[in-house]
Amino acid sequence: MTIPKRKQILEATINAQVSQNYQDCQEWINETLRIMAKGTKLEKDVNWALEVCHNYRRLSPTQNTYI
Repeated sequence: MTIPKRKQILEATINAQVSQNYQDCQEWINETLRIMAKGTKLEKDVNWALEVCHNYRRLSPTQNTYI
């Protein structure tokens, strides 16, 4: 059984709000964006943008640098 998109967005948004640190919050926000874009004409662009941000963070001298 597939979880409805609306419920997935709501759960990811709640998880972002109750995150204990910035990194976890940012990951849940990114997940929310992915869910919202899934199945739309913007899905490829959103996934590409999030991948660029992820790669930038990995190259950053400090792991706490976020866009």
